[in-house]
Amino acid sequence: MFEIVTRVAVTACNDRADGMAAELVAVGFRPVVLPCTVARAGAMEDIARMRGACEEVDLIVLDSLRPVELLWPHGALPSVPFAVSSEAIAVGVATRGGSVRWMGSGSCLDLVVSLDAGMADRTVAFPHAVDTDPRSIMSLADAARSLVSAPVYANHPVAPPATPVDAAVFVSALAVHGWAITRSFTGISVGVLGAQTRAALDRYDRRPDVETRATAYSDLSQALARYLA
Repeated sequence: MFEIVTRVAVTACNDRADGMAAELVAVGFRPVVLPCTVARAGAMEDIARMRGACEEVDLIVLDSLRPVELLWPHGALPSVPFAVSSEAIAVGVATRGGSVRWMGSGSCLDLVVSLDAGMADRTVAFPHAVDTDPRSIMSLADAARSLVSAPVYANHPVAPPATPVDAAVFVSALAVHGWAITRSFTGISVGVLGAQTRAALDRYDRRPDVETRATAYSDLSQALARYLA
């Protein structure tokens, strides 16, 4: 007798998908990574300015591997320790010779909250995307002695593959818009994280089956598991 496992689309880009996928596996789902966003590099002068700033701080915070690829395309990461929001980013930094001091398992805001207690005496650099949750930036600025923060790339919505799924989880508004390019929200269960993501889904006249305002991916996966139980 075969066990039917619910297939859940993870709509984040590849380097952000592993944290959500791991949480889905933990509650018995089968994650299917279907990226709905794509990243494009920012201005070269902004990238060069942030590269220099990263050499002068006590800690570099990352919620994507994209800044590493843009700031240090040929390797040679700075000796400054990194705090990262997922295992995939940690592996990418370590593979390039960087030192990962802290690793989260959810959103960037969740990582910032966990770092808060040890940030008061640190200078921090945070290279990020244009659409990064402003709460993450504000929380870092409040917690650190000083913060250098600037966008070095922009995410854009992109149509996902047509792989069949039973449910989909969205952790950004852009992913919602990417999904809607070629796919429908009908016939699947939909879970969203955060008010901005919910607002994006509202534009398509679709109420989420599961919604969480928390920052941890585990909260969303567990809420979806309860809904589908």
